[in-house]
Amino acid sequence: MKRGALGCVLVLALTMGCATRGYGPSPQERRAAMRDWERQGLGYRSPEGFQEARWGMTFDEVHALFPEARLLNGSALRWTTTIAKLPAIVTLGFLEDRFAAVDVFFPEVGHLRDTHLLLRQLLSRKYGTPGRDRDTVYEAQRRVGSYRSAADTAYLLGQMASALGGVPQDRYGQQRMDIRAENDEAEARRQASAARKRFMLKSRWATVESQVILTSVSAPAVTAVTIEYESERYAPEIARARKQAAELEHRQMAKDL
Repeated sequence: MKRGALGCVLVLALTMGCATRGYGPSPQERRAAMRDWERQGLGYRSPEGFQEARWGMTFDEVHALFPEARLLNGSALRWTTTIAKLPAIVTLGFLEDRFAAVDVFFPEVGHLRDTHLLLRQLLSRKYGTPGRDRDTVYEAQRRVGSYRSAADTAYLLGQMASALGGVPQDRYGQQRMDIRAENDEAEARRQASAARKRFMLKSRWATVESQVILTSVSAPAVTAVTIEYESERYAPEIARARKQAAELEHRQMAKDL
């Protein structure tokens, strides 16, 4: 049976998509790893992966480690289990019969922020401090005061220029800026209030062998926590598989028009 496509559709497609590569190992470390991967060829087995499974293992090798998992779409394994004392649905994805990605979905969480913090702490034990963290509520709150700060700064600079150069300050221009700042600040406050009901937390780790993304999403109709693991060795193939899957989906959608 051909297993030539990534077998799991990651929940992160609903949020941010793929992680950027601007953090983690240095370019020199990546180049050294790529040379080592090429040297190993089909014998490649990473020291990292998910639990006992290692990137590069064959489908049969991984299935032997998780015999309770069922076949999904001919190219993935899925089963329900418990991780960090939380109910979890685990999907293991393969590319050309090689273990390459994992999606862990937690369908039942209590307090979203507490769960995210717990999982972040546990993942940091293995992968170190996250390279990046995001909190859209915090980002929205920061924007609230930024517009007023800009208007106040312009006012102070105008006063200094007037005192040094003897040119009267443009009070009408400052008034227009104040009104615009008040409108922008009001919109930012509205967005900050909405962000408390619909927000996203994201933490990312990168090693030479793996990319790990923890995402927690809260919205009126959904509360979701996922951990996405990807093999760096198979990152180009994963990107191509995603692109092909998106193109296929768009073709199917176009048939409805």
